[in-house]
Amino acid sequence: MATNRILTQLAVDRAKPRSGRRYDLPDGPGGIPGLALRVGEHGAKTFSLRYRIHGGMKRITLGKHPVMTLAGARTAARKKLQLLEQGIDPAAAEKKEAKPDTVAAVAGQYVERHLKRNTRRWHDVEQMLDRDVLPVLGNRLIRAVSKRELIEVVDAVVDRGSPVSANRVLSLIKGLFAWAVERDILEVNVAAGMKPPHKEVPRERELRAAEIRALWGAFEVMGNPFGAIGKLLLLTGLRRGEVAGLAWQEIDFENAVLRLPAARMKNGRPHELPLPPAAVEILRGVPRVKRSAADANKEQFSPLVFPSSRLRSDRPVSGFTKARLKADELALQLLRKEAAERGENPKEVKLAPWCWHDLRRAVRTNLGRLGVAPHISERILAHLIGKKVERTYDVHRYGDEMRQALKLWSAELERIVHGAKVVEFRPKTA
Repeated sequence: MATNRILTQLAVDRAKPRSGRRYDLPDGPGGIPGLALRVGEHGAKTFSLRYRIHGGMKRITLGKHPVMTLAGARTAARKKLQLLEQGIDPAAAEKKEAKPDTVAAVAGQYVERHLKRNTRRWHDVEQMLDRDVLPVLGNRLIRAVSKRELIEVVDAVVDRGSPVSANRVLSLIKGLFAWAVERDILEVNVAAGMKPPHKEVPRERELRAAEIRALWGAFEVMGNPFGAIGKLLLLTGLRRGEVAGLAWQEIDFENAVLRLPAARMKNGRPHELPLPPAAVEILRGVPRVKRSAADANKEQFSPLVFPSSRLRSDRPVSGFTKARLKADELALQLLRKEAAERGENPKEVKLAPWCWHDLRRAVRTNLGRLGVAPHISERILAHLIGKKVERTYDVHRYGDEMRQALKLWSAELERIVHGAKVVEFRPKTA
């Protein structure tokens, strides 16, 4: 959000959330260059600093409002910019300067010594730490953190409208503090007795054929990377992270097979998945991403099919929430256009809330409808099947059966997408 005015404490206090998106209030002329207040879609306010280094842009979090005031944010920003003038990356310096017993320092050790070695999606956990925990508790001595403070961190996530995420944050905090006890950094885990703030129930959202068709149309419009990822999720039944983290070396184009290593699978076992022709065609159409000149890696291209960016070519793409909202908007436009073609009132058409995992459920549900045997469907989804003894002795990979099942589903998906009358769709422009 552009402004020609310097940011004031009153403007910070009065800033309100906007429907469906976050926005920034930058410090205008006369303020601190790069300093801004980010207002989340649910009202959370965070001070941050954007700066350029090594040819790329970076953003560093300074603190959360109201714990940090505008004056405090400006003081913190000036210190970071002084480091930048000396050629020092403020983000890297912040990690090096963290005191051994602060929450930030212990969390850094937790990521390096535990998560990276034992967790497939450690990037997601690190991102949650940076977003929800460290801005509030990062500079606190970990042994001085009280249970009350941890409750307030979790409650803040609930209050912004993300109760399920609050459960995940609590789980992360418990893991961090338990690890600190094991490492003799703490004597007592004050988080041990905390209960999840939200009772979760299994999702039962079933995507109708018209919704699948509309989402496929949305993915067509979105293109790479999220359009391609969405289509692959619908064609293969893989998890979001399994597709987002795909490496080129995991794709056998000659034999039309994905070979995913155990380290990337939820069940801890390697997964070999036959690819239907439509999935192979999509993957062949994804351009390889060239690394930025600022990327220290010597390889010219990213090893990932869907890297975060040229500057972060070793990390999978992120931003799935924003992409889902865009797909939701485009799909609803398509459903309403089809309703108008049928002579119905398009304003009455609604698209029920959905998540990326619902695409995986759609694959499993439709495989069942098509008569695919449950043990084949479950193997496609990389679920552990049967008793331990059965899994030990039945080592047949069922590759041919899975290939046939996915070809059957791919043909059905083609029918769903193109079988009904196709209405030309042009998304609304802003």
